[in-house]
Amino acid sequence: MKIPAYIHDLDTWRDSFQFFTPIHVRFSETDAFGHVNNTVAFVYFEQARLQFFERHGLMKQWLKKPMETMIVTADLQCDYIAQMKYGDTIEIGVKVDKLGTSSFDVHYVGLNNGEVCLTGRGTLVQVDVNTGRARPIGETSLAALQAL
Repeated sequence: MKIPAYIHDLDTWRDSFQFFTPIHVRFSETDAFGHVNNTVAFVYFEQARLQFFERHGLMKQWLKKPMETMIVTADLQCDYIAQMKYGDTIEIGVKVDKLGTSSFDVHYVGLNNGEVCLTGRGTLVQVDVNTGRARPIGETSLAALQAL
């Protein structure tokens, strides 16, 4: 298995995840060959990422009214390691990797029966809702992200 560039040591990287959420593969997520369609992994990442942020109180902060900023996905990458099929339960792990002034990287791992089937990473950016330009992450959110 070729290890993606954002992972230096697969075992150490996998063991660094502390948050996991189960995803049950639905029949509608599979293709004619019987395995999970390649676009579905990004939906799994989103579902796990939102649960991760909710668990740590960040969604409440980010959705406060009036909303002056929002978190957007700047890029998202997935590396497919092993097939997933209807009926599988995939454990998706999420962690914050790098933290910048207005952006941060999130890493993902998908485990099927304890074996890595997906890896991924993405950059999220806080932007001003009016201008669409990057805006520094507020102190409260920054402290919560640093704690992760």
